[in-house]
Amino acid sequence: MANFPLHFSANEEDNGKRLDQFLVTQLTEVSRARVQQLIGQGKVTVDDAPAKASHHLHGGERITVLSEARPTPLRAIAEEIPLDIVYEDDDLAVVNKPAGMMVHAGAGATEDERNRGTLVNALLYSFGQLSGLGGELRPGVVHRLDKTTSGLIVVAKNDESHRKLAAQFAGRHVKKT
Repeated sequence: MANFPLHFSANEEDNGKRLDQFLVTQLTEVSRARVQQLIGQGKVTVDDAPAKASHHLHGGERITVLSEARPTPLRAIAEEIPLDIVYEDDDLAVVNKPAGMMVHAGAGATEDERNRGTLVNALLYSFGQLSGLGGELRPGVVHRLDKTTSGLIVVAKNDESHRKLAAQFAGRHVKKT
């Protein structure tokens, strides 16, 4: 989208049309899901008042899109997913990640799809507390593997081991094959 706010006028032909359907025809580069997100976040007004996606137009209304939708924040959620734990001690774990599993949440169609089924979700369920150095989305993750790649991944259980493992990867002391 471009310069905000964006202004539209509903005409007689729009009588009976839902607000979200109307905006999809006006914002041709925006999906209906994104339009509904805009409306849900209060970024769309009809005659200067917030409206629901299901609001039916009569014609003659002023519709304003105030700004872009903010994506729903991703978050790591503990989820019961079986793990193939190859090694574990007090400081780290080595897990055999299957092909097809994302290591951590990423871009996707919906919040649920982006936040579910990842290795991080399984790690949080299995280990509870992990190193926080990787951030909220990547707790314990020292390195990653592509979604399509299977293989061993090292997970830090605390910040000290995370720093030491990260230094070993950065210094190329760890050999990956």
